[in-house]
Amino acid sequence: MFSADRGAHVLAPIALAAALLVPGPAHAQEVDRHAAVTAQALYDQATAEMDAGSFASACSKLEEVTRLVPDGLGAKLTLGQCYEAWGKLASAWAQYTIVEALAAKAGQAERSARAGAWAAALKPRLATLTVDVPEALRAYPGLEITRDGVQLGQAQWGASLPVDTGEHEIVATARNRKPWKRSAVVTADGEAVSVAIPALEPDGLDAPAIAPRRPRSATGGAQRTAGLVVGGAGLLAAGIGVFFGVRAVVKLNESNTAGHCHDGNICDDIGYEAREQAVAAGDVSTVLLLAGGAVLAGGVTLFLTAPAPERPGAHIALGPRGITLRGGF
Repeated sequence: MFSADRGAHVLAPIALAAALLVPGPAHAQEVDRHAAVTAQALYDQATAEMDAGSFASACSKLEEVTRLVPDGLGAKLTLGQCYEAWGKLASAWAQYTIVEALAAKAGQAERSARAGAWAAALKPRLATLTVDVPEALRAYPGLEITRDGVQLGQAQWGASLPVDTGEHEIVATARNRKPWKRSAVVTADGEAVSVAIPALEPDGLDAPAIAPRRPRSATGGAQRTAGLVVGGAGLLAAGIGVFFGVRAVVKLNESNTAGHCHDGNICDDIGYEAREQAVAAGDVSTVLLLAGGAVLAGGVTLFLTAPAPERPGAHIALGPRGITLRGGF
């Protein structure tokens, strides 16, 4: 059980650390004072809960105290004691080693020595967890491995690392691969547990194919589009040709109206002018109808001779569960 004497011993430094916060503007000082008051209240409640054996709640409060007052070495030391009493030896050992280093840097030799002694006493009792990553897996693009949601750097792969007892979730992910997840259970202090990451299964989106599929042809659609455009231009030209053909007939009828032209194509000035316009319109109509018809025929030919859309062909793929045959028939 947590000792009240030990709690009193580390209570003063946290209050002192809060009082010695770096001075700044008045508003910042006010915020710091509020943080110090809150930290002190949480610290008092945490030590009382530790005496009562409520270590989960006490440790949570002490974690908040160390967040509010990062320079409070006394709070870190008490947090380590809380973790140790709660059975989280790796977390306690980490706090003790942190205090040992920071206290030595701050010239607090006695506190540094005490934290170092506690860390040394815990070290033989620490459970460890090793995440083995085979060399073949290390070549996976974008390979990431996490333990309890925290990414493990490559230097930690294959290393025996201290962990608290309990369940730890290991997750491995990589590009174009299915995620792999496993829970590693550490049941006792001093236990050494190892987890090997297996080959990650392809996610199926980019599985290598034994017989590569032919790329789908895009020329068929483009040719049909060109056929429609060319055919439309031919229709437009033919339509204009029809217009001029009708105009030629109208002008010819005008020349014959009211006796402007007689048998033998003898015309007065009005009839002559109408006949000239009829001939010109007829010539334009003939050219446009012939050209429009030819262009329309070309468009129809382009459209009808375009390759049909390629249906997905069957192909063989090598997957994690063997050889599979996929495609349409």
